[in-house]
Amino acid sequence: MFPEPPPGFQLYPQHGGFAQSFGPIYLHAEGGRLGFRVTQGHLNVAGVCHGGALASFADLQMIAIRTALGPVVKHRPTVNLSVDYVAPAPLGAWVEAAVTLVKATRSMVFTHALITADGAVVAQSRAIYHTPRA
Repeated sequence: MFPEPPPGFQLYPQHGGFAQSFGPIYLHAEGGRLGFRVTQGHLNVAGVCHGGALASFADLQMIAIRTALGPVVKHRPTVNLSVDYVAPAPLGAWVEAAVTLVKATRSMVFTHALITADGAVVAQSRAIYHTPRA
């Protein structure tokens, strides 16, 4: 079995669908960071975390900055997501995204995430999310 997440990280409740099948996601108590542990289900044929798994994780960066945006909006659909892969994340690695809120407007949220595996940079991501009108 893999070690527990680093101190300050708490299991983020997932409500079914694809996020549930991805596996446990953890949110840091202070916000701005989220993480997961690379398991067998995340691996590609080379035995490291699949790029699609990293992209799926990158698409969750809204979770890490949600409280900084004020009132909770149930869903902010992704308008654009880009991921630059830098290095592989091995089995058992703790993958963490440090997420920055770049800008929020009435209809869009812009974010950037630096993604590390056991402290080494493995990817960076930029995302744009749409904020639906109430």
